[in-house]
Amino acid sequence: MTENLLELRGVSVDYGAARALDQVDLVVPAGRIVSLLGGNASGKSTTMKAILGLVAPATGSVRWDGTEITNWPTPRRIAAGIASVPEARRVFGPMTVEENLMLGAYTRTDRDRVRDDLRAQYDRFPRLRERRHQQAGTLSGGEQQMLAFARALMSRPRLICMDEPTMGLSPRLVDEVLTTIAQLNAELGVAVLMVEQQAELALSIAHHGYVLATGQLMLDGPADQLLDNPRVQEAYLGRTLTNGDHDDQQA
Repeated sequence: MTENLLELRGVSVDYGAARALDQVDLVVPAGRIVSLLGGNASGKSTTMKAILGLVAPATGSVRWDGTEITNWPTPRRIAAGIASVPEARRVFGPMTVEENLMLGAYTRTDRDRVRDDLRAQYDRFPRLRERRHQQAGTLSGGEQQMLAFARALMSRPRLICMDEPTMGLSPRLVDEVLTTIAQLNAELGVAVLMVEQQAELALSIAHHGYVLATGQLMLDGPADQLLDNPRVQEAYLGRTLTNGDHDDQQA
């Protein structure tokens, strides 16, 4: 086992003649929360797709726990310990809560332990137990997000890739989701790569952050330092700094 669980080195992704991601380096250490920030068309989702094996890099490599996985198919990556919570949750609406959860374990062969993990998810998210026979599409937005988290955990991951987990949720549910992410990290030791547009929210629970713009990595550093960075504040936090403020940041 290596200290860096996931590593992207010089990863570029092309969509036809357009370069969506350009020479990106990114590291997710074991047991840490890393935030990937950027606006629309910045390359965040493409980075996630490259990690999950949904697009093939034109250049560079993806390494998992020290092993080259650039050419691995998605199911093999999931079986190795990489899980996904997709944008807008994407639960299977006509299926029940329990059927959705069981789909999270589709790469596993240890069926007895799968049933134990199902019970563990119901203990962790009691509302899902109450609604286990209910169609997932009838759940509230917050409940669907809990289901998406629990479904990801059913694969026993070491890393969960979360694509905008707070999207479309009320402020109260956003706080609940962020608290849940921090708890999963602290209690289970699972690493998290969280793609977000809302920088202040994402960096509030992260250990490290990266900032993408037009497919290129612009900034990275400890989360608390990025929160204080004037470029991040102006671009993502809506704060216009005076020249004096810039001087203070550079001092």
